[in-house]
Amino acid sequence: MGRGWISACVVLLAMWFVPQLYAEESAGVLVWSDPAAAIVATRLEPEHGIAIDGALDEAVWETVPRHGRFRVIDPDTLAEPEFDTFIRLAYDDRGLYIAAEMQQPPDTLIQRLSGRDQRGLNRDTVTVTLDTSGEGRYGNWFGIALGDSLLDGTVLPERQFSSDWDGPWEARSRRTDFGWTAEFFIPWGVVSMPTTGDVRQMGIFVSRVVAARDERYGWPALPDTVPQFMSALQRIEMRGVAPRQQYSIYPFAAVSQDWVDDKLRTRVGAEVFWRPSSNFQLTGTLHPDFGNVESDDVVINLTATETFFPEKRLFFLEGQQIFFATPRADTRSSAVGSSGAPYAMVNTRRIGGKPRPPTDLAPGEQVTQRDRNRPVDLLGAVQLTGQIGQVRYGVLGAVEDDVGLDLVGEGRARQNGSDYGIARVLWEDNPNGGYVGVGLLSTAVWHPDGDAMAHGLDWHYLTPTGRLKMDGQVMTSDIDGIGTGYGGFIDFDYSYRRGMTQRIGFEYFDEKFDINDLGFLQRNDHYRLRSSFQLSSPDLGWARNNEFDLRGFLQRSVSEDRFNDGGVFVSNRLTLNNLSRVTGRANYFFRAFDDRNSFGNGIFRRKGRADLSVQWDSDPTRALSWGAGAGWAQEDLGGDNVFAEARMNWRPTDRVNLALNLLYRDRDGWLLHQRDDVMATFSASQWQPRVTAEYFISARQQFRVSLQWVGIRAKEQDFFRIPGEPGKLLPIPRDDTTGLPPSSNFSVSQYAFQVRYRWEFAPLSDVFVVYTRQADRRALLDGDGFSDLARQAWRQPLEDLLVLKIRYRVGS
Repeated sequence: MGRGWISACVVLLAMWFVPQLYAEESAGVLVWSDPAAAIVATRLEPEHGIAIDGALDEAVWETVPRHGRFRVIDPDTLAEPEFDTFIRLAYDDRGLYIAAEMQQPPDTLIQRLSGRDQRGLNRDTVTVTLDTSGEGRYGNWFGIALGDSLLDGTVLPERQFSSDWDGPWEARSRRTDFGWTAEFFIPWGVVSMPTTGDVRQMGIFVSRVVAARDERYGWPALPDTVPQFMSALQRIEMRGVAPRQQYSIYPFAAVSQDWVDDKLRTRVGAEVFWRPSSNFQLTGTLHPDFGNVESDDVVINLTATETFFPEKRLFFLEGQQIFFATPRADTRSSAVGSSGAPYAMVNTRRIGGKPRPPTDLAPGEQVTQRDRNRPVDLLGAVQLTGQIGQVRYGVLGAVEDDVGLDLVGEGRARQNGSDYGIARVLWEDNPNGGYVGVGLLSTAVWHPDGDAMAHGLDWHYLTPTGRLKMDGQVMTSDIDGIGTGYGGFIDFDYSYRRGMTQRIGFEYFDEKFDINDLGFLQRNDHYRLRSSFQLSSPDLGWARNNEFDLRGFLQRSVSEDRFNDGGVFVSNRLTLNNLSRVTGRANYFFRAFDDRNSFGNGIFRRKGRADLSVQWDSDPTRALSWGAGAGWAQEDLGGDNVFAEARMNWRPTDRVNLALNLLYRDRDGWLLHQRDDVMATFSASQWQPRVTAEYFISARQQFRVSLQWVGIRAKEQDFFRIPGEPGKLLPIPRDDTTGLPPSSNFSVSQYAFQVRYRWEFAPLSDVFVVYTRQADRRALLDGDGFSDLARQAWRQPLEDLLVLKIRYRVGS
């Protein structure tokens, strides 16, 4: 057994032992909530007269009982709140009406406008989560911030929240002499519900953010530090809820001027959402336009590991949660130590993504960088989701158009588009208040150059107390020309007490397993044991809250049976009583073999390496907030990687926001692959500014300007050859690098600039005017400074595009 395994085993034993030091505190029965008997919501007469304007001035509201035994859930003290909150629930044949009264001194209210679904802002907000299944299986959440900015999304057991859903519901807010109020109207037809008899039950959870105190209240009291959520919501009861058929049609037209190609393009299409019953929905799109109204973050990645980018297209976001087979398929998390890319059989960014490289190019022919990265157009797509008894299902199909590709120099090539298919079935039950689920997921990609199939079986279990949770999935892939591969993983989550949890997971993927034609997996050919421990400590007296995270993993390759990755990672976030935050991280990666960053040219050993960082952030409730951070890390073969960053956010009014972020990094010994079996180290400097300015005419009209830029200047240092047998890299003189240019010094200049105007003139009906300019320039370093790199990239854009798009919703 090598030293890496011995060290790693000691770390994992320590990660198991640390929680035991606290275990006696958790003696006794875990009781996360004790929801009362179901609340009977008030049924309204047909002519109730409620207008969704935020003012609770209709006489009918006085006849509706008030509810809400709120507690402070963030920080998770469970104390009685400083300010009262009351909720009223009513319904009719059309939908659910919710009135919220938030008492608070008016001069302490914080209103900050934003676009839809912009989370993370510290502002006064009230959010309603509904378990529309009535059995803790699925639901939706709806939020409104003071000033009428809307937030919404979906939720799965137990606490898998996603903002990747927008529905045609209504809400408004209003300032009052005692604080503020809000009204919601949620049509039955916008949410999924099972078929039931005359009596229908749902679960409800209401949370309120009091920004001036940086606190969150909840009813029932379910802080993030307890494992139960969906299975512990307050029950509400209604009678005679039989949703009518619902439909929405979104015709759109888009005009774009492309100054790189000097072409004017037009596109007309439509999306259709049809829900004939509460437990079935059909979604279709014809000739869709997924134009440049949103842009991805600028990321420089010179490694062999793919970067994950989230889905932003409305059609694929609608109903996508049925295809999230396990929690590993979704990485949205704000936990202090959370990180990593998803393990997902379905990554819809592959659909209409980059074209496949043509296989019939002549020697020396190459597709231009612009066309290698240009998304492929879709001819159409359709999605079906529904429920039959205890079984939920989903089916999705999409067809890409063929694409023409410009070649470097002269000439053009053509590539066929791909066809995609996804099928999902999930059986669920709730024995004794717990949760059990078993699902099947299959994906297929058809292309003339080769087909790719994948199948998976997933399972889920939650004990009635919520103390133990298990999720797992086994998968197989079959790709033409590669063969059949196998993989899978299993995760256990155990809650010792409120605020203290342990996770242990194991995964295995053989060397032929590959789901990346439609899914996302950063690497195969490994098996890994992972563990993590989280401890939250609220109300420390001298500090407001502390979050501690300890995690680690061990990994070996399947084909070579070599230790190829592993480490231990410690994070701690301390929130002081003045609401400023200090975050520290200390990581250590064990010495291991690298079998990826040679790009298939061999295996080499890298040294163990450490990294340390610390960040400080000021009180986020202030109009001007700022932060700073610094860190140090070791490079793969030695050398230092040092960074410093500063950030500022200024909101002089609730309508204006200016955000600045600046990162500087200096590297010595940065190891990069050059060609064939040659590696080299570099000294490099990197600047990465990011600027965003926003002005809100209202919560539904926004003007936004954003700029991200990354500039790198790198100079060669030492050269190495990858050994024939796995081992240390072999130093070689510069003269022994046949095939390399006289100098390997290089520069990178990548930016994304966007000016966007959006007006939501009706629910889910928009006008977009968007100008986008992007570049990714990589060249030999010729002595230019960073300002020269930025100017050269600006003059040579890969994209220089103006888009006008109009979308209008027609429906019931």
